[in-house]
Amino acid sequence: MMTNNLIKFREKLKKSRRSATITFIVMFTILSIYPAMGVAYSPLTIIGTTQIPLFIKVFIVIMAILISLDIAMLSEIKKIVYSEIWDYLLVGHIFCFLTVITQASLMYRLYFLPNIPSSLHYLLTGSAIFYINTHIFIYFVLYYLINPIAKRKLNLFNIKYLLLYIISIAAIYGVTILNTKLLYPRLPKFMFFYLFALFLFGIIVYFCIVIFSISENYAKIGFVRKPFLFGGIGGTTFALSFILILFYCFKFLEIADLPVLYYYMSFYLVASLFAMIYHLKFIIDYPSLLEPKWKVLMPFDFQKAAAAITLAFLATSLFLTVKEYPIFSIYQNMPYPLVPLFLLPIFLGIILTFTYLKTLLSKTKLKYWRYLEYGQYVHITVTFYVFSLALLSWNDLARNTKLFCALFGLVAFAFYLCFALDLLTILKDQTIRPKFNRLDIVRYIVALSSTFALILFGISFAYDGASIFARVEIISYPLILFFIAFFLIAFGSYLSVTHKGFEEILGKNIWSELSYIFAFVIFILIYFIYISLNAHLQRFPYHNLAFIGYFAVLVIEIVSTKTLSEKFKYGKTRREDIVRLLNLHAHDFLRTDYLEALWGKKLDQNVAEDEVKNVGFDPSRRRFDLEKIDEKTRLTVAARMLLEMHKLPDVEKIRIQRGSLEETKEEIAGILKEKILMLPEDLRSEFDDSAYYPVLYERVINDLLIPLKTFIPFSEQRTIFERLERREALFTSINFEVDEIRLKEETKFSRDDFLKLFRLYIEAIEEQFPFKRFLLYELVRDEIKRELERYNIGVSEVLNIVPMGVEGMDKIMAGGLMKGSTTLLITEETKTKQKILLAFIEQGLVEGSFAIYATSKRPFHQIVGEILMDAEDLRNLMILDFYEDLYTEDRISELVEDENRIIVPLNKILYQRSIVKAIKSQPKEAPKIVIIDVYDEFSRSYSPDEIFVILQKQIEGLKRWNCTSVIILDPQSHLIKKEGVDNVKKHFENVMILSGEDKASSAFIEKLYHGTPSKHIIPLPW
Repeated sequence: MMTNNLIKFREKLKKSRRSATITFIVMFTILSIYPAMGVAYSPLTIIGTTQIPLFIKVFIVIMAILISLDIAMLSEIKKIVYSEIWDYLLVGHIFCFLTVITQASLMYRLYFLPNIPSSLHYLLTGSAIFYINTHIFIYFVLYYLINPIAKRKLNLFNIKYLLLYIISIAAIYGVTILNTKLLYPRLPKFMFFYLFALFLFGIIVYFCIVIFSISENYAKIGFVRKPFLFGGIGGTTFALSFILILFYCFKFLEIADLPVLYYYMSFYLVASLFAMIYHLKFIIDYPSLLEPKWKVLMPFDFQKAAAAITLAFLATSLFLTVKEYPIFSIYQNMPYPLVPLFLLPIFLGIILTFTYLKTLLSKTKLKYWRYLEYGQYVHITVTFYVFSLALLSWNDLARNTKLFCALFGLVAFAFYLCFALDLLTILKDQTIRPKFNRLDIVRYIVALSSTFALILFGISFAYDGASIFARVEIISYPLILFFIAFFLIAFGSYLSVTHKGFEEILGKNIWSELSYIFAFVIFILIYFIYISLNAHLQRFPYHNLAFIGYFAVLVIEIVSTKTLSEKFKYGKTRREDIVRLLNLHAHDFLRTDYLEALWGKKLDQNVAEDEVKNVGFDPSRRRFDLEKIDEKTRLTVAARMLLEMHKLPDVEKIRIQRGSLEETKEEIAGILKEKILMLPEDLRSEFDDSAYYPVLYERVINDLLIPLKTFIPFSEQRTIFERLERREALFTSINFEVDEIRLKEETKFSRDDFLKLFRLYIEAIEEQFPFKRFLLYELVRDEIKRELERYNIGVSEVLNIVPMGVEGMDKIMAGGLMKGSTTLLITEETKTKQKILLAFIEQGLVEGSFAIYATSKRPFHQIVGEILMDAEDLRNLMILDFYEDLYTEDRISELVEDENRIIVPLNKILYQRSIVKAIKSQPKEAPKIVIIDVYDEFSRSYSPDEIFVILQKQIEGLKRWNCTSVIILDPQSHLIKKEGVDNVKKHFENVMILSGEDKASSAFIEKLYHGTPSKHIIPLPW
């Protein structure tokens, strides 16, 4: 049934893909052949009177769907992995929408120009096709980048996204039609257009060079090359689309037609530039997450530099446009010397303000500074607008009005300067040094000058109702005055209230208060200027926007202040969590740069390299994400961060809540309880862990009582604990109540006491257990694996068991080998054998045992290299190396000692001496594991009888010195053939036989000292 459903699903998938392919081919064909057919009616036509060529309509539909598909994919991946790099793509795709609108509008205008042969329309179609291909490749870029991260099929055709596709088509089509209806002014001068087009083409070329370079370098290291390769091809097709449409304009159009198209082409260039810039930002930042070296490919902020250049281009274009119209006469009597006198000091205050805001934003990531930045944009725009009105009306101004205008300039400068000094005071208080970048200063000057020019010359199009929109009255004077006055009172009352939040750290100073005062004075001066210019201002219908602009600034100020005092919100949780506590504490910090630096150090110390991608820190929200890593690492990182936060420099200045380190420890302890024991030893020492071992003991023993009740009734359990009280005084703190134990309040004992009590209880249970202790060990071993291993307590610490390190074997063998037992492993030389031996050694090293490995089969460096992959510390390892003398040219006659190794010749006396030397280098009571894989060689070089005697004596010595040993013999060994396999086996407590090929091998447990396993044959995972 399932197979049939799967076949049907595959058939449907094939049909849907086939239908999609046929649909695309049909639309592509129509797009290609239509220019020769003329203009026809389409169901997609929204405005019947607008005749848009079908190939442009198809272009709009395909592009709307492709861009919307990309946005849908970005929305899905942002739900899985949040990163601001996806926002770059999102913004870039919004500009792609604008690019489609401007390109479609331009192609529409070009299509209907007279005296152009219809055969040349194929150039327009080619440009459209190349741009469609650009976004097809962008789709593949996103698919190949996102698919490995998502690890699941993205649903891009649910109702939400279907609505997005439909709305996108309708919106782009409607805006395109509206844009074709607008008549932009003429401009015959194209010099600055050529420069801007050259700048855009340079960005496109740089984009292609960068992306192909990254693709080539990633091909060398085997990383994700395909997406970047597709991106480079997409950038190339966009370049071809761009070249084709400009070639069409400047090659085949008459000179008289070009001025009409100036702004259509300009807006197309602007939209294309920012679409390309944001995609370039993503292309560089994405690989920089893994290899920071790629950041050198973006030596400065391309977006802001492009914004300044674009503003300069638009301002210059607008100036040249205005000069072409009779209305330019209103500029002839302007007092141009006043412009630098007004602008230069204001520019100084604004540049200082933005530099300080940028520095504070980079160090704190608070939305507050971003809102203040937005408010400054609005304030600057309104200031430039009022000054432009004053300049254009200068000849009609009375003396007192000119004085008001001069005061307006002076107070505006004072406002920006006080605002900057307020920010500087905060920077000094936070010991932050602002950085002045020459490129940024140039960018600010260009952007501010261009913005002023755009506003000044843009007023022309509203002068004397020059356009239909200019005749609209926004708000009447009485309503504005009442509204603003009421709002100022409310705003003043709001600022007078103390808010609990970062205001306590930032604080208000004299410069802050002065900036508010000057802001109010500016509003009053504008009111007086407008009163004295009442008659003349009617020629500028939008002058009331100044009041609305300042009102917007006040609204932004309130919103920004609100962000400082807002509470940190989390979803409801069923229980407290230490990561939630960490986020609550992080929310109290002003300086996120300190948190980021601390976070980076803790990641390096505590999180494995392959796990770093599963954690994150969002500075803007001050939120740590640790949900995708194991519990022990999560608790360790969170606890370290919480404690280290108190050691940050100037912590009293950068934190709202000034709780002590001891209070934080109490919070951590209250949440973690016995989980404190999961922390590393150095971190655990910060707490009184003796208070939590009793809690852990109570929980683990109660977990064991449930399955044990079938074999040992609770009445006998009570008796067991009563007897244990006579053996160990700590058991007097334990009460047996009905069906569980309870420890008395304030009982404390150490880790060693925990292990001692646990062992005593297991020993007492063994005496009463009705079956072989093997079954009991299985039960206890499972409890240890489930509950205690995460608290750094292994099986060997509780039971007299030494794990083999192979989970399948340990599970069947009730934990492993009995401590102090000897094991015979009969096997041929295979990879499986070596893996089992290495796993045994690694497990012993992890649990703190001393490991001795005598081998003649493998070189020393190969063994150490394989062990180092899983075990970082080899201090407890000693290798008795017989391989060096047997298989290299360097012959020796005495023991040669080296770090972690003793080189031993194949000599029975030196062999016994080396074993004794290695074992006695450790205390007798210390746990030791010994692996001996040399008897095959000795039995070939000496009499098997003689070697067998050595083997028997060695087994006895290993037991006396607390060694858990494994001795390996080949089934074809001379020793086994001579003495007989059964005679050899009887001297060992455990006997195991390995058989099979490396990929299908198994272990046969023939004999086990502590009981018979449930399964004798264990399939091995190699």
